[in-house]
Amino acid sequence: MSLALADHTFSFRAPAELAERLKAAERTYVELAADARLAVHVSRELEIELQRRLRLTPTRRSSQGGMLRAVIEAFVTATEAASRDETLAEELRAFDADDRAGAAERAALLRGSAATRDV
Repeated sequence: MSLALADHTFSFRAPAELAERLKAAERTYVELAADARLAVHVSRELEIELQRRLRLTPTRRSSQGGMLRAVIEAFVTATEAASRDETLAEELRAFDADDRAGAAERAALLRGSAATRDV
């Protein structure tokens, strides 16, 4: 089955910032998809977001433009969410690494304090 996309123009109304968000999402998706774990994450986010959009606005399913807008908005939102999740995960890993060093230092100080204490 082949679709002749050149034979039909799809159009829909969308906020002006969607074009920029779509360009950014395309770049981000390429980066995320390079990592298998992140590719799975963004795919799940996309599936969830698309189902949510089509369930909340069933009228979009009745027009090609509405369906196309839902898919594009879901792609943008899912990619942004997966990117945000990965940024948070990186920050948590960095915090955990810093905290391990701090925990080791605190433990050493407590051991040293206990060793020099007169009981």
